Amino acid sequence: MIDDAVTARNPTGEKLTQEQMDKSFRESYWAFAIRYGLQYYVVGRFATANRFTPVCANLLHHAVELLLKACLSYTDSRGKIEKYGQRRGGYGHDIRSLWDEFKKRQTAPVPVEFDAIVAALHDFEDIRYPEELILKGAAIMINPFVEEPIRANGQGPERSYNLSLPPIDRLMGLLFDASHGNPEVFLHEITDERGIGDMYYQKLKETLFGRAP
Repeated sequence: MIDDAVTARNPTGEKLTQEQMDKSFRESYWAFAIRYGLQYYVVGRFATANRFTPVCANLLHHAVELLLKACLSYTDSRGKIEKYGQRRGGYGHDIRSLWDEFKKRQTAPVPVEFDAIVAALHDFEDIRYPEELILKGAAIMINPFVEEPIRANGQGPERSYNLSLPPIDRLMGLLFDASHGNPEVFLHEITDERGIGDMYYQKLKETLFGRAP
């Protein structure tokens, strides 16, 4: 059936059924969630390497959040996906709830090491904005190379927030595999072997704050 309304989003004017529109929404959300998650991941690793703390942890939190949502959206209905961002009836930014739901759907046991990583990443949401950090203080440690034992928040003389990048890398690998994403489609966007991204960023640094190059 052809509809009178021909738009850029529907150039043929074809009128889709509700089932087709729901399927299109689900597939689009799934693909966008993977791409957003991978982009947050790469930017989070860059921020970690440059010691942009605690922002690097917040970026990595979003990376895990989006890939978890991609995994769940692969089989969830449109109605359920549309509630993902809600605190009531959804997940909001709570990666602990997302992680619990993800584990329930796996046919094989998920390594327990990732429980502590997800919990530690979630803790960084407490200091996403500076007022909490100013009022209560905290010891923050993020190691990009060496795996440190993850210390639970609150242990020690002051609140502690600590992460290591290697286990987060493994977690992201696990989630990408579970998302059903095709590596040839998604990974080439974040694995630039030619180093063009680094060269391009060096040029961008010259114009920080609107400075003349």
